[in-house]
This record gives sequence, C-alpha cells and structure tokens, in this order.
Amino acid sequence: MRKISLSIAIAGLFVAGSASAAVSTASGNFNVTADVQGSCIVTSTTDIAFGTYDPSSVNFSTPLDQAGSVDVRCIKGMSPTVTLDQGQNGTGSCAAPARAMKEATSSELLSYDIYSDSGRTAAWGCDASNDVAFTAASSTTATTLTTYGRIPAGQDVGLGSFSDVVTVEVAF
Repeated sequence: MRKISLSIAIAGLFVAGSASAAVSTASGNFNVTADVQGSCIVTSTTDIAFGTYDPSSVNFSTPLDQAGSVDVRCIKGMSPTVTLDQGQNGTGSCAAPARAMKEATSSELLSYDIYSDSGRTAAWGCDASNDVAFTAASSTTATTLTTYGRIPAGQDVGLGSFSDVVTVEVAF
C-alpha cells in the first residue's frame, strides 16, 4: 500500500506542476521614437598668425600669406553656410570685405583679406555672395574649412603689434 500511495503522490506532483506551467499570456506593442533636429556648432578655430610683415623689404612687393581654419560639426546631410564678419576694424561691406588689424597704441591700421580658396581669389565675407557652403558628411566628425589670409604688399605702416577679431557664423 505504501508503494501505491507514494506513486500516486509523485504522479500528483507532476500533474500539479504541469498545470502551473501552462500559464496564459497576453502581448501588446509600443512605439520607440526620436527626432533629430538640425544643428551645427563651431567646434574650434585656428588663428591666422601672419608673423612678421616687413613693408620696406620682403613685403614691399610681395604679400604675406598665412592660413588658419574653422571646424564646424553639423548633423549629417545638412548643408550649412559659414560667414566671416568684417572683424572689429572693417570698413567695407559684407559683399566686399575690407578688414584691418589695429595697432594697440597708435591705432594705425594694417589691411588684410581672408579667402576661401588657396589661390586667394574668392574673398570670404558675410553674405550669400561670398559665404562658404558644405554638406556635412558625418554628425560626429567636424568639417575643417581653411581660412586663407593675405596682407597685401607695400602698406605704409609703422612699428607695432597689429590684431583683429573675426566672428564666424554658421547658418543652417
């Protein structure tokens, strides 16, 4: 009798276990969404450091050229435009920039230009006629735009340290 009741008890456990394993389920769905908004940021700039300008000798008939850069990171596929203002001492217009560096103590001005091409033929200004456009290839890597600077030859200036500040603007 003991063998039979133990067998029945074990069989009862299996039946009870299989009843609890047959659980009913229900399911549903939910959406996962995100919006990527257009944005750009100037991540860094490199100064145009001309060094020594000598209008009585080397730069009497030869301009002084140097380059800098502007790094801009935008959402992939965007096509922003980048403009450079006249600087703090500019006297021209956005379409025809006339930039100048100022000597700190004498307030004398030394003219210079910024171009978007290495041949220094396309002035980089602050309107649609002379801005720089590009298409962002990556949202995580900045695009480097080179700023090609030139101080024209033969300017009649005195001794001193000349400087200016140019503002970069990105429209997107």
